[in-house]
Amino acid sequence: MILLKEMEMARKRKEVLMGNEAIALGLLEGGCQVVTGYPGTPSSEILPAALEISRRWGTPLYAEWSANEKVAFDQAFAAAMVGKKAACCMKQVGLNVACDSLMSAAYTGVEGGFLVVSCDDPGPHSSQTEQDSRRMAWMAKVPVLDPSCPNEARGLAREGLAISEKFKIPLMLRSVTRLSHGRQDMGVGSGPPEHSPRKASFQRDPARWAATPRFRFLLHRELNQKLKGLQAVSERLARLRLPLPGKGSFPLGIVAGGVPALVAMELLEEEGLQGIPLLKVNMPFPFPSALAGSLLKTCQRVLVLEEPDSFLELHLPDKAKVLGRGSGHVPSEGELLPEVIWEVVEGAMRKATKRASRSRQSREAKLLDDALQEAQLPGRRPTLCAGCPHRASFYAIRRAFPKAIYPSDIGCYTLGSNLGGVDTVLDMGSGITLASGMYQAFHMDGLDQPIIATMGDSTFYHSG
Repeated sequence: MILLKEMEMARKRKEVLMGNEAIALGLLEGGCQVVTGYPGTPSSEILPAALEISRRWGTPLYAEWSANEKVAFDQAFAAAMVGKKAACCMKQVGLNVACDSLMSAAYTGVEGGFLVVSCDDPGPHSSQTEQDSRRMAWMAKVPVLDPSCPNEARGLAREGLAISEKFKIPLMLRSVTRLSHGRQDMGVGSGPPEHSPRKASFQRDPARWAATPRFRFLLHRELNQKLKGLQAVSERLARLRLPLPGKGSFPLGIVAGGVPALVAMELLEEEGLQGIPLLKVNMPFPFPSALAGSLLKTCQRVLVLEEPDSFLELHLPDKAKVLGRGSGHVPSEGELLPEVIWEVVEGAMRKATKRASRSRQSREAKLLDDALQEAQLPGRRPTLCAGCPHRASFYAIRRAFPKAIYPSDIGCYTLGSNLGGVDTVLDMGSGITLASGMYQAFHMDGLDQPIIATMGDSTFYHSG
């Protein structure tokens, strides 16, 4: 009896996990056997966490840091072609590198479950763009899941593999910085769930795997049919909260997804505004149009909360009712932090109900503001680590070529801009090609302009 109690406690043991760790846990709980990726904030912790969990559980896992995101995608996709459950992980700009494979893989589909984990960076905190991976999934006709907290990310990672395998289609799990690097306590079992051993097996089918344009047309038709079937899954995963069904018309409703959905729900609860209907979208594509239509019918105005770009808003049919980025009620850049969301909700309520606004500042926010003012901390720019050899490198370059142009690349050495040694940063691998393009432009004019490119080792192998 004591042993049974200990086993039950082990199954219900709680740990505080980072969002990326929760995603890794969900992947392995879903039977994932192959995890690949290319490191980049905010996605970097997923692959190491998956490897650590597999070692702890004693389950087989092939994990690989690939040369770049396309290689990572192809490696994991190949495993899914032969029946393994697989995932590849990257940040949102890495998805650009894997885009060619993503577009084609949507047509051919998969045999084992295949999840593409793409981590967006609203803000941005550590990226060159605030691009939205949901839009990339939409363009590729790949279904996308959009969790709002680490625990939800864990569950959707697990379920995403099952959905992918059932419909034989790649799926995307979209995270963001606040989710990937946020933490939440959750029940963690002592070992892996039971999964049948999965053996690799390739079903030769050139019309599918090596399709000519004619067969690609047929595969496109099949893909569209899969998406129609996934519509019901999207409706099932969404959550519509109507406080008083049948009451009639509400002045304001909210459609939200991702982290902003969770923030909005907590704010409404804290302020006693649970009477506002809210649709939480967990699978933005295919869009849960039936539930969204129900909300639109019962609300005079609908506020859309999402980041970093418009997506849910584009799928709502009655634009005259919609308050969002298109109407100017939601900022078109930057994170939707709690204080921003409250300001947006307040503005929407004023427009919908014509009532006066009220200010809000949580006790925690006030304590933080007071502490920061009391400390009077000076602002400090990011800098290279003490003792970093890149400091000496940039110093030497500037001494040797004081009139040069300095194209650089993605990596910690981007901070060489603070030392006057970096003039341009475009994307991964662009340092050398920008230097070459500049040289050719100056050479056409007969000018001998010094141009010195800097690039890190992994960036060189990635796309240098």
